[in-house]
Amino acid sequence: MQSILEKTRSYLSGPMDFVGSRVIEKYLGWRAILTPVLKAFNIRVLDPWNKPMIRGHSDYGKEGIAPNKNKYEADFWTNAETRAMFERDFWETVHIDLRMTDVSDFVIAFVPTNIYSVGTVHEVIVARQQRKPVLMISPPIKYDFFPELAALPDSVKDALKFYGLKENENGIPSQWYGNIVGGQNLFDGFGWEALEIKSPDFYSTLIETVLRDARPSVESGPDFQRWRNVSDWCAQSTALRDLRGGVVDHVEFIEPGERQLFESELAKNTERDHRYFWHNQPYTPKRSFLYQFLCIASGYIPPRMNIVSEIGPDGHVQPKATQSMDDDWLLISPEHDTGTLKLMQLVDEAMSYP
Repeated sequence: MQSILEKTRSYLSGPMDFVGSRVIEKYLGWRAILTPVLKAFNIRVLDPWNKPMIRGHSDYGKEGIAPNKNKYEADFWTNAETRAMFERDFWETVHIDLRMTDVSDFVIAFVPTNIYSVGTVHEVIVARQQRKPVLMISPPIKYDFFPELAALPDSVKDALKFYGLKENENGIPSQWYGNIVGGQNLFDGFGWEALEIKSPDFYSTLIETVLRDARPSVESGPDFQRWRNVSDWCAQSTALRDLRGGVVDHVEFIEPGERQLFESELAKNTERDHRYFWHNQPYTPKRSFLYQFLCIASGYIPPRMNIVSEIGPDGHVQPKATQSMDDDWLLISPEHDTGTLKLMQLVDEAMSYP
């Protein structure tokens, strides 16, 4: 089955620093899990962990898994030259990441509220200024998800809130994001949170789980009909049928040393017993990113909420919400003539998609 996302480019934006382990984040983090699904639909993945080669400059913008901040620590705050070097050294990375945002067709952003990531915000703003869709995942943050934190006394938990580690039980992101990316593009999970991501048959159960969890409780109306359409489309998708194996089976290690480093990190107690690598306890998202992705791939264009203001009878400003088609998803076809015609036919079908 053809996807309207075929031959598009997706940039994967999200924290790379201030994470528990950069090694685990690169090889078993959300980008590593999601990339095989995107590639199954012939989507080119732009991943800041695996930056594209720059012609004639093979090392430009490369970002390693080991942080390099230690060389600035001695005199960062007292030496202007050190701060200038700090800025200069990271410019190549910033340049390439923003260029990948530029050339992408849509952006997928992971924005947990417990991880600091100014680069993600920058990339999201750049994408939205260019009218690119941004699909944003903000998971719930609960002390109960971390056994060591759950065991702390309440007085310590209160202190942690003032230190910056604040619970966000529903995963609701900053209200700024709602206006920037649109509420229709906000999600509280990917859809694999209840699965064992280290399982050797992870991908064979992923789509089945996502569709099962997304099934509406009321078997009537437009939501259920859309679920039926998407389920039928997935059942006929050769790309999804051919997606097999586990996450690590799809990881490409550039050199043997990288595999050894990953296996060494995975053997540590802090990682060995984790079911997955954001929380220790599984949950089922109320609104799954992967289900919305499958809806869009099958031809459904989600509606966009528009907020306008009008003057009420009492002279006060009153906000008014209306829905319209999200034309940010009218993606330019990579093909000529017949490809453009084919895309427009899919868009016409999407307009009447329940």
